[in-house]
Amino acid sequence: MEDDGVSNVKDSVLMSEITCSDENISNTSTEPVCTTIDGNKPKRPPRSERKRQRHEELLLRRKEERKRKKIERKQRMKEEDNDSNNERSDDRRVTQQMKEARRSRCKQALIDGQKICIDCSLEQYMSEKERGKLIMQINRLYGSNLRADNPAHIYLTGLKKDSSLYEECVKKMDGFENYLIDSKEEHHTELFPLDKIVCLSPDSPNLLTDIDSDKIYIIGGLVDENIKQHVTQTRATEHGLTTARLPIEENMIKLQQSSHSKILAVNQVFDILMKYKETKDWKQALSVGVPRRKGYVIEQEDPT
Repeated sequence: MEDDGVSNVKDSVLMSEITCSDENISNTSTEPVCTTIDGNKPKRPPRSERKRQRHEELLLRRKEERKRKKIERKQRMKEEDNDSNNERSDDRRVTQQMKEARRSRCKQALIDGQKICIDCSLEQYMSEKERGKLIMQINRLYGSNLRADNPAHIYLTGLKKDSSLYEECVKKMDGFENYLIDSKEEHHTELFPLDKIVCLSPDSPNLLTDIDSDKIYIIGGLVDENIKQHVTQTRATEHGLTTARLPIEENMIKLQQSSHSKILAVNQVFDILMKYKETKDWKQALSVGVPRRKGYVIEQEDPT
């Protein structure tokens, strides 16, 4: 009986040592704490270790956040690219439609547009440099005509295909042979009735007061840096043609400067004719084509 009692006491003591106390289980800590056999709590990790763990968790969260933002950014860029592609496609479509509309107007002008000729038979009066400038002016003229609401029927007359001027036009004006322009080797006196031709010249004694749809207006294709006077006037007179000058002095006043010139570039004369045809107002037309450096301004402007 005595042996049985001692055995029971030992068993109860052993059980109490290895059992987690109710007090530890109910602890508010996030980690359950159990007592060891000797009743002591386990040691917490060192502070440096806990700090390292928190830092690793922070880095992991940041990495995941960066990954999420990267995915969102790619998706957003993809959507923006799609929108941009759609916009570019729309822009290209609109641009193409505008080009087609312009060419359509110019094609119609070849049938019923105001006839304006550039006399290209004056090549012998120009140097190679001057020919290059003339080609640039013709190119600008063509661009203006394409943009016009009511384009003109443009002729390049006296332009021989074996001439240096023609070769340079083909070389320097991309697609020149497909331009919506009538390029003729014949002189304008061979193409039109003489009584319908009006040659524009700054040296003419006659004033151009209006533009007649039945007339053919000739602009001398001449870049003259040395100011060879009366070339276009003399040639027109030799052929018995009517001449006229733009009403610059009648609608503009001279600036107070030493030099004044009424000699304009081919494309400038063309722009004046087209603007007058549109507005029937010489002041508006001349303000478009006569640059201030020529020494003239519209009367309403301050001449100083």
